Amino acid sequence: MSRVALGTATFGLSPREDDVAGLVGLARDLGVTYFDTANSYGNQPGYAWPGVPRWQDRGSSEELLGRALRGAGDEVVVASKVGEPLGEARPTSEWRGLLTREHVEEQLAVSRRRLGRERIDVYYAHLPDPQTPLEETVSVFSDLVDRGDIGSWGVSNYTGAQTAEVVATAAALGTHAPIVHQPRYNLADRSVEHDLVPVLERARMGLAAYSPLGMGLLAGRAAAERSWAGHARWGGSGFSDDEIEAAGRFEAAAASVGLPASQAAIVWLLGRPAVTTVVVGATSEKHLRLACGATAVELDETGRAVLDAVDIGQERADALGG
Repeated sequence: MSRVALGTATFGLSPREDDVAGLVGLARDLGVTYFDTANSYGNQPGYAWPGVPRWQDRGSSEELLGRALRGAGDEVVVASKVGEPLGEARPTSEWRGLLTREHVEEQLAVSRRRLGRERIDVYYAHLPDPQTPLEETVSVFSDLVDRGDIGSWGVSNYTGAQTAEVVATAAALGTHAPIVHQPRYNLADRSVEHDLVPVLERARMGLAAYSPLGMGLLAGRAAAERSWAGHARWGGSGFSDDEIEAAGRFEAAAASVGLPASQAAIVWLLGRPAVTTVVVGATSEKHLRLACGATAVELDETGRAVLDAVDIGQERADALGG
């Protein structure tokens, strides 16, 4: 599994549908073997950037990725997720997971068909489901491993305590435990280091970090000022003036160690001891080359200290409600 994975949340928007195959092909040429998607990515309400087709008229991220990876077989690792609201329910229902046995098995069949794959290599519980008994959720993922429908399973957006409970439940039931967690983790939001990472280390689980650029905050001032930066891409607000100022400070710090801001953020994350994979949502050839190039860069202690010293973590944590 490659240390940089290509995330596909915005497939169909950026890159547009006709450009997906080219970006996926370039990723493979650059050594990416791990591709990350979800049943809720791409053609959902709220994914509505200016100038793109209506969500009802777009293909899902899974469909677009499946076409681009046709014939790749075991040369790639494909991860997908289940548990977010879908379709019209997405903006109107409570933000709760859907991890019943019935829904997981139903959606796995949909994802396998869209992706054109008999087996999904890593299948994530996308977020916790407080309405479904944990024993039911753990059991269905484990059964899917036993049947060979998935290679392994993981969790995403679970707290440290929730993750520990999942692991303990799997042990009590004698079932397959999750092998990886996919949390939001970047230099501007390091909360997982205190809450989650110790749990993952004890359970010997991998960490696949998403949002390495903090939704554009760590890509430099110009990127943070774009009208679709931050939560604006999902219908929320963009970055505040203070956050944009912080983005500029990080960009200057990155330049002082000889790196573009976006690449510096990924280099920093790859150097964290718990991180096994960084999921990048690169939308252009330039961004993808910078992200993949990060694997060949090593920061010395002085360079890492320069990036650590940029005071943006609390500003971003406050903005995210953390």
